[in-house]
Amino acid sequence: MQPGLRDFLRVALIRHPGKLIGTILGLTVGLVMVIFGPIAGLYLAACIGVGYLVGNYVDKGRGRTDDIFLEEFLPPDER
Repeated sequence: MQPGLRDFLRVALIRHPGKLIGTILGLTVGLVMVIFGPIAGLYLAACIGVGYLVGNYVDKGRGRTDDIFLEEFLPPDER
C-alpha cells in the first residue's frame, strides 16, 4: 500500500470511524446483493444485525449469553 493512501486511511479511521466502517459495510452488502441476489443480501444484513446485538450485549458487561432476549421480557429469577 502506498504511504499516502495509508496515511489517508489512518486519518479517516481516527476522525470518522463510523463513516468509514459504514461505507465499507455498505460496499460489502451491496456487492453481495449484486453477486448473489437480494435474498442473500437480506440474510447477510440479518446476520450482521444479530451479531451486533450479541456484541452489544457482551460489551455491556453481561457474562451470560444463553438468555439474551428472554431476560428483557421475563421477570428476574427468585432464587
